[in-house]
Amino acid sequence: MTIPKTIRKTLKVENEGGILCLVENSQIRIKGVPGSSAGDLAGSLKKYAKDYIPLKTIRKIIKGEIVNEIAQEGLSD
Repeated sequence: MTIPKTIRKTLKVENEGGILCLVENSQIRIKGVPGSSAGDLAGSLKKYAKDYIPLKTIRKIIKGEIVNEIAQEGLSD
């Protein structure tokens, strides 16, 4: 969805942030959700993490899982 610049400015989501669409009684309301800089969010989920895993490692694991899924699909033919 493309939100016109004037509306983004009014909702204070010009550079960061997002738009929340609420459906109420068959009508859509749009609400601005101000963004936070990455620095503000750094460490905010730390209490949920069991161990630190570098992003590079996570990407490698996910790529391996995708390759395995594709290989399994190919074997079923």
